Amino acid sequence: MPYSCMLRKIATKGMVVAVLLATSCVEEPNNPDYWSKSSHDAGTDSLQDSGSNANHDVNSEADGSQDFDAQHDSPVDSADSSTLPDDSAVTEPDATIHVPCTKVAHLGDSLTAYTIDELKDAYAAVGIEATIEAYGGRAIYEYCCGDDTTGKQAAERLVASGFAGCWVIALGTNDTANVSAGAAISRADRIDAMMKTIDDSAQVRVMWVNTYTTKTEGHWSNANMELWNAELEKARARWPNMHVFDWASIAKTGSAPFSDGIHHTTQGYAVRNAAIAKAASEL
Repeated sequence: MPYSCMLRKIATKGMVVAVLLATSCVEEPNNPDYWSKSSHDAGTDSLQDSGSNANHDVNSEADGSQDFDAQHDSPVDSADSSTLPDDSAVTEPDATIHVPCTKVAHLGDSLTAYTIDELKDAYAAVGIEATIEAYGGRAIYEYCCGDDTTGKQAAERLVASGFAGCWVIALGTNDTANVSAGAAISRADRIDAMMKTIDDSAQVRVMWVNTYTTKTEGHWSNANMELWNAELEKARARWPNMHVFDWASIAKTGSAPFSDGIHHTTQGYAVRNAAIAKAASEL
């Protein structure tokens, strides 16, 4: 078979190509219109067949010339699909913008009540305006020692006042001791009650400060503090807006000295206040 058949086909399309593969040369069809296709027609055929003929044999006896025409002669089908950009690799910009807390409602017990002014200063140092509700002996469901408000009631009052901001809950030291002493409401139920009171829809950011003492026995032992801390961690699965500040990991290093195993010295409170304020600023 002479090579003129291939050369005539290529010349018809106005391309300068030297093809010396005898296997690519097939007999001319009897249809006189076969070689009259324009390059535009070839490109159209290529676009139509590009998806369905990925594994088609270009030397097929049935339509080998047409396959060669579609794969090599069409200017609009010259790009290899493997070189095209993958849409799935495009990363959309993150629309989430972190807005730091500038207002905080801080609820606590004696560990807060003994250092309210210094704690407010620590918050102010990181750009936070703090509203502090605290009293010695306070727990979520209990109060004592001249107090007339539980932690839950303090939260209810702030919500009713229209407070809008983040929350820091530094309660739990007395709660876990009360449970150890026989209080009927469980640790988990106490945590859930506070979270529901603050925001039942779980949208408002709430940071709990976990607990630590150096006591080795009694209701305020650190073993009971660890039971409380474990319930805080479990509660995070129920409350996606809940964060736990791991104060216990700092306190156990001795960097915040204790005066009686539960409360801190002035130096200890300074360390605790600064650490809580910093953690709140990063919520």
